[in-house]
Amino acid sequence: MQEVSLWLVPQPEDAAYLQGIIDQLAEKYQAPRFRPHVTLAGRLQVSVPYQASLSELAVATPILQLHNQGLDHSTALFRTVYIRTSLADSLVTLREQVYELWPENAVKPFMPHISLIYKEMASSERQLIIQSLRIKETFIFDTLAVVRPQQPGEWTAVETWRTLDQWNLNHQTAEVNPLS
Repeated sequence: MQEVSLWLVPQPEDAAYLQGIIDQLAEKYQAPRFRPHVTLAGRLQVSVPYQASLSELAVATPILQLHNQGLDHSTALFRTVYIRTSLADSLVTLREQVYELWPENAVKPFMPHISLIYKEMASSERQLIIQSLRIKETFIFDTLAVVRPQQPGEWTAVETWRTLDQWNLNHQTAEVNPLS
């Protein structure tokens, strides 16, 4: 078993858009840079090899269009400032299937979001960031990725996160969700 996080990664155009915001905030606030993503399942204990199971899930999952449900912030490091996203049916199904593959993992509450900065900061600073941002309305996610830090369990060492594997979602079908 190894501990990994499963991410949904946006298509290249949306990834570049979000990476620009992440990099700008990282530079301004001396915060770590990271790849834009929605965490599907964090700190998941998976059996090795996991590749065949996740490859099958990716092929069976349509490309996801997630809607911006507004900006928010918290004291949690991995949700310092973030975009709340819609809860697409295929996203919920994919997450359930992941936990069916590895039922020994406790299912944690799910709040899909795209983090924009990881940094401990005062509420007033986080609110200023939110006020300064204008974020587009929708994002397309087309890749499932397996990520872990260089040193197992060292998730706060954001700069050491590495993508171990990734698969394209099913490009033949795309789920377009109405705004909810």
